[in-house]
Amino acid sequence: MLRQLLLVAAACLMTGCATAGMTHDELPTYYLPADPASKLSRYLDSQRPEDPDKSGFILLHNGSDALAARIRLIDMAERSLDIQYYIYNTDTTGGLLTEHLLKAADRGVRVRLLIDDVGASLEDVKVATVDLHPNIDVRLYNPLSLRSEWAKIFSKLGEFGRINYRMHNKVIVADNTALITGGRNIGDEYFALTDIDFQDVDVIGIGPIAAQASDSFDNFWNSGIAIPINAMAEDRNADDLARMRANLGSISRQAARNPYLRAVGRSRFLTGLDGSALDWHWGNAKWFYDDPSKSDPHSDGNKVAFLGRSLIEPISQTEEELLLTSAYFVPRQGGEKMLLSLIERGVDVSLLTNSLATTDVLAVHSGYAKSREPLLEGGMKLWELRPIAGQQERASPFLGESLASLHAKTFVFDRQAVFVGSVNLDARSILLNTEAGVFIENPELAQEMVELFQRWTSEDYAFRVDLDDRGDLRWRAEGQTWDTEPDAGLFRRFMSWTLGWLPLSGQL
Repeated sequence: MLRQLLLVAAACLMTGCATAGMTHDELPTYYLPADPASKLSRYLDSQRPEDPDKSGFILLHNGSDALAARIRLIDMAERSLDIQYYIYNTDTTGGLLTEHLLKAADRGVRVRLLIDDVGASLEDVKVATVDLHPNIDVRLYNPLSLRSEWAKIFSKLGEFGRINYRMHNKVIVADNTALITGGRNIGDEYFALTDIDFQDVDVIGIGPIAAQASDSFDNFWNSGIAIPINAMAEDRNADDLARMRANLGSISRQAARNPYLRAVGRSRFLTGLDGSALDWHWGNAKWFYDDPSKSDPHSDGNKVAFLGRSLIEPISQTEEELLLTSAYFVPRQGGEKMLLSLIERGVDVSLLTNSLATTDVLAVHSGYAKSREPLLEGGMKLWELRPIAGQQERASPFLGESLASLHAKTFVFDRQAVFVGSVNLDARSILLNTEAGVFIENPELAQEMVELFQRWTSEDYAFRVDLDDRGDLRWRAEGQTWDTEPDAGLFRRFMSWTLGWLPLSGQL
């Protein structure tokens, strides 16, 4: 055993100094053009306004609707599904969507599935089994060189300089006609199916925006950093795929008895894409994304804030109000300066982020805490999510009580335009991860986002954070005032304070 450990350690040193990760010799593939005769194209034609350059969007902030919309898009696809995620769990929702993907592939749909290797942490054997289907290709983004589960720990250490760059994108594109994008990964907690409820926002879109997202997907798929799973995993066979299908079928039969998933089955999104039950908001839209070269330490694009630069224009053009929702908020000096400059010229800047009690990354909170006082002194309005957020409204007989955590990443500009995507306002999102999202010009959709922001910042959802007469932080909600981080235990406060002394801000 000692000899094996020494060999792995030596391999880590070698891979850590290597100029690149894995390579492969498979030919590139590209998105399939939309078929005018497909179900989604016909539906688009029946709904679209006279301006063919506009795309239609609907907000998805309810977990059951977000899951139902994904299922429906997969089931309606006739030619292609291009799917890109940071996390793809093998739980109830992951199993349910995988079963629908296999059925789509059985119908002849070409499925390309791109998953971040470190973010998803999936077992190669499971990914390789799905890849056995002749119509499904799976690639892992910027994967670890050492593939056995115990060796991955050493690989993460030895290859840190390369694998520190992750693909945080989240998008499904169906038939190059419709898409879903936003903050949600694939996992039960992102769809309100666990006792931790990630409050999140996606949009479903139809029209020209889908082709823009398809271009982005192709850039990642053919980047050279996306490695086919068959180049890494042991060979699988048809029996393995048959066993997976049987297992997924069993999970689906059990899930069918779940009251929550029965509620998903009643969602308007399972039937609305066949008729006129959905009210689309039409407007000009742009797909913002980081180029995959951002993930290559040896590329000219490394650490270039492609998406961040795209967002600078609508932010700088904001005249009256900017509403920000960010699960992780670590603006550092440059971000503080930008936000304060907006306030100085009269823009009302408001932010909702996680409290110490709701964050799932204590180090992020310690980085964020340093910015609270200067931003509040400069006039920014600040709210932090409460752990039992809007519990009376969210309580249901099949979910019961759950703890909230914010996972959404949205911008609302002057109540005229919005951005919904995967990017947090922190250094990791801006400089290290690749991110993606959609900028939409539509006042009605913006107003829906404003109303959601107002609900999520109401007193039963969030603490209002401000400064008292002495300049000390105070948290207020429902007639109560706290002078220390509310609903967070002593140990949690101590750990956040301790982490604040470490030089981690560039990684947060």
